[in-house]
Amino acid sequence: MLNRRVARRHGFTLPEVLVSIALISILGAVLIPTVRGKLQDGYENALVLEFSDLATAIAAYRQDVGYYPPYLDYLTAIPTAPTDFCGRLLTAEDSAKWRGPYTSRIISPQNYEVFQKDTVQDQLVRPGGNPSIIEVQIYGPDTTTAHNVDLKIDGVVNQTGGTMLWSVNGNGTIMSYAIPTRSGAC
Repeated sequence: MLNRRVARRHGFTLPEVLVSIALISILGAVLIPTVRGKLQDGYENALVLEFSDLATAIAAYRQDVGYYPPYLDYLTAIPTAPTDFCGRLLTAEDSAKWRGPYTSRIISPQNYEVFQKDTVQDQLVRPGGNPSIIEVQIYGPDTTTAHNVDLKIDGVVNQTGGTMLWSVNGNGTIMSYAIPTRSGAC
C-alpha cells in the first residue's frame, strides 16, 4: 500500500481572516470611546486638582507671610524685592516668615503649562476690583472641558457664578478659579 500524504497548506482561509477583522473592529469600536472618555475625565480631574492645589498653596503663603502673593512664582521662591498682592513692598521681617515652597510644581515668572497645552497665568487677578476675591486663570481648555470642570467644582454649570468661572474669547477659553480672600486683603 502506498502511504499517501495529503498535502495540507498551513494558513488562514479568507472567511477566518474576515471574521477576525470583524471582531477586532467591533472591539475597537467599543473600547476606543471608553478609553478616550477616561483620558478626558482624567484631564479634567487634573485641572480641578491644579486649581485646588494652587488655592491651598496661596492660603498657606498668606498664613505664613500675612499677605497674598501677587504672582504664583512667589509660592516656589520669594523674590529679592517682594511685594504683596496690593503692591506694597514686603518688609524683611515679612519675607523671613516665608516657609515655602508651597507647591512642588516649578512655576516660572511668566506662566507654566498644564498638559503641554493649557497655560496657567502667573499673575493673580482681582475680578472687577472685588476686594474679597482673587483668581487663578488657565488659558486654553476647550469649552467642553471648561463646562465639565465647572460641573466638578461647583456642582452646576454657571459660567459667571460660583468658584469656577469661564469665558470664551477670540483666543480660546479662559477658566478662572475664584479664591475668597480674608477681609482687608488690601
